[in-house]
Amino acid sequence: MPRRAANGLGTIVKRADGRYQAAVYVLTTTGERKRKFVYGKTWEEVNDKRVEMLDNNRKGVPSISSNMKLGDYLDYWLEEIIKVDRGPSTYSGYEIVVRRYIKKHLGTKRLNALTPAHVRAFVAKLRKEKTVLGKPLSDRYVQNVFETLRSALSAAMREELIGRNVARLVETPSRGSFEVEPLSEVQARAFVKVAAEHWLYALWLILITSGLRKGEVLGLAWSDIDMETGAFRVRRTVQRVRGRLEFGKTKTKKSTRSLYLGRVCLAALARHREETAKRLSSTLNPAPGQPDDLIFVTSSGRVFEPRNVNTMLQRLLRHAGLDPARVHDLRHTAATLLLMDGATIREVMEQLGHASIATTANIYGHVLDDAKRRMAARMDRLADDD
Repeated sequence: MPRRAANGLGTIVKRADGRYQAAVYVLTTTGERKRKFVYGKTWEEVNDKRVEMLDNNRKGVPSISSNMKLGDYLDYWLEEIIKVDRGPSTYSGYEIVVRRYIKKHLGTKRLNALTPAHVRAFVAKLRKEKTVLGKPLSDRYVQNVFETLRSALSAAMREELIGRNVARLVETPSRGSFEVEPLSEVQARAFVKVAAEHWLYALWLILITSGLRKGEVLGLAWSDIDMETGAFRVRRTVQRVRGRLEFGKTKTKKSTRSLYLGRVCLAALARHREETAKRLSSTLNPAPGQPDDLIFVTSSGRVFEPRNVNTMLQRLLRHAGLDPARVHDLRHTAATLLLMDGATIREVMEQLGHASIATTANIYGHVLDDAKRRMAARMDRLADDD
C-alpha cells in the first residue's frame, strides 16, 4: 500500500515497472504552478526529490526547468543571455566552446544533477582533446572552456534553476605560462616614426597609446570623440564573425568605457579627417549597421577590413626593422609602458576595459615584478650611507 503524504504534498506510488513516482505542483520560471512528476528506484529517492521541490516552493524558487539536460540549458544560455548581452565575437567564441567540448562531454547530464566529480572528469578529458588541426588543447584554452562552463552555471543560479554552481567547487585548471610580447619603449618609438608616414597613422597611434582592441578602434565614430578635450567613448566593436563584418557591443560591460586621447592623437585624427574627405568617392558603399560617421573607412566609405590591418602592420614593422608582431601586441605595449611609467594596475585595468583587476594582474604580472624591483632599488639608495 502506498505511503501517503500530508494533503497537498503529493503522493508516492510504485509503478508497474518497479520504479516509484510522485507528483507535486511546483513553481515554474514564469511564476505559474504546474504539476511535475519525479521518479526513482526507491521510495526514499523519490521522497527526497519531492521534498526538494516543495522546499523550493516555500522559498519561491522555480523547480520546473532545473532537471533539463545541460546541453538544452546551454542552448538557452547562448541564445537568450549571451547573444543579448554580449558582442557577436564573444557569442561566436562561446558557441564553439559549447558545441565542440562542453556538450560533447556533459550535454546529456541533467542540469540539477551535475556534480563536482563530473566537472573534474570533464577537465581531465579536455586535457586529452585535440584541436581541429590535431594539436592538444593549450592550458589556456582548457581554462577558457572551464570558465565558460562556470559562467553558464552562474547564470543558471541567478535564474534559480540550480542551487549551487558545482564548477566553483572545482579548482580552476592552471593557465600555464603566459608571456605577453610588447614592444620596448625604443621599439615603440621606432614603430611610431615609421607609422607617421602611413595614411592610417591615426589608427596606429591610437592602438599603441590607448591600448584599445583592434575592433574597438575600427568601430570608432567621429561622434564618439570630443576633438577639443580628447574625451571619447568606446561603445562598439567591429569584427569579422563567420565571414561577415559585424558591428556589435564591446566585449564586456567593462569594455564600454570613457577614455582620453592625447594632443598628438588628436592632431593625427584632425589630419586623417581632412585626408579622408579628399579620398572619398562620390559613390559610397557602407557595410550593414555601419555608423554614418565612422572614422576609419576606405575610399568607398566602407569600414576598414580587420584582416588588412594585420597585413599592413607586418609591413610597417619590417620597415622599422622590428620582428613580426600581432596587432594585439600594440595593446600589450600600451599597457606595459603605462605600468612602467607609474600607472597603477587598476588604472590600466580601466584603460584596457578588462572585466576584473585579476585579469590585468595575471597578464602583466611581470611588469609589476619589475616595478617592485625598481622600488627596492630606490629604497636601497635612500638607505645607502655613501
